Amino acid sequence: MTPAGMTFSSMAGMFGGGLQTPGAMGVGKYYLTSPKFVSADGGFKRVVWMSSFLKDSMPEEFKAVAEREGIPDLMDRIADERNVIEVDELMAWLEEHDHPALTMEPIM
Repeated sequence: MTPAGMTFSSMAGMFGGGLQTPGAMGVGKYYLTSPKFVSADGGFKRVVWMSSFLKDSMPEEFKAVAEREGIPDLMDRIADERNVIEVDELMAWLEEHDHPALTMEPIM
């Protein structure tokens, strides 16, 4: 379950496949490691939640991204379903772990 109230696979089905969905973006997992990933909005530092499967499937790649972003423990600050499944829990998690997105300008 995700903080959006859907399972990760439901979200992947809705946002994948090239269809545009307002407020959502489906990307390939390796694009997350690109310096161009949402670069106009703060890049990878905007990621606040991801599935544990994704986190665990690319640990070295994400470690390199975190170091490139200047926050070596960034992956420890990104929540997953093992610790957050509700939006209110997500905000508490971000504050507790001093996530960099909290200091960024809002996107909306």
